[in-house]
Amino acid sequence: MGNWGDVYAGFQTPIAVEPANWKFYSQFAKKPFPTKAIDVISSFVKDAPTDDSNYFVQAFGGAVRKSPRGGTAFPHRDALFYAEPGVGWGKRSDEPGICDPLTPQAQAWIAEFSQALRPYVDGAYVNVPNIGMQDWETAYWGSNFGRLRRIKADYDPRNVFQYDQSIPPASR
Repeated sequence: MGNWGDVYAGFQTPIAVEPANWKFYSQFAKKPFPTKAIDVISSFVKDAPTDDSNYFVQAFGGAVRKSPRGGTAFPHRDALFYAEPGVGWGKRSDEPGICDPLTPQAQAWIAEFSQALRPYVDGAYVNVPNIGMQDWETAYWGSNFGRLRRIKADYDPRNVFQYDQSIPPASR
């Protein structure tokens, strides 16, 4: 319990008992989940590879639904909620390069969990990127992608600020 800034600031510094590895998939839902979706979540959580596996949900509404004056790049204001199936695994170590034996199982579980929910979700959050996602441009940015490419062409025409799923500048 606490204000938003204090709560989230605490997440930035891992504690010793926290898993060494985390993987989340971001998702938005525009409608309440049908029973089938709840069953998918229940099934995956029951078969989770670790106790640190979860399904995080954050309700949307209120101020999130209001577009700021001048527009916004965030296209998910009509979502009912945001969710992240997630998994944490492994022990922290001072030895570099130690690969946790649970890594393949944890990564397969979270990928399958996310995929099983695809029929019930729409879009993803760019700040929790889903590397390898098909059609990430629409998932992250919705109909704003073309406009953001034009803005990128004005402010970063040489694409200096880029990563695997960054917005490329529009061609002139």
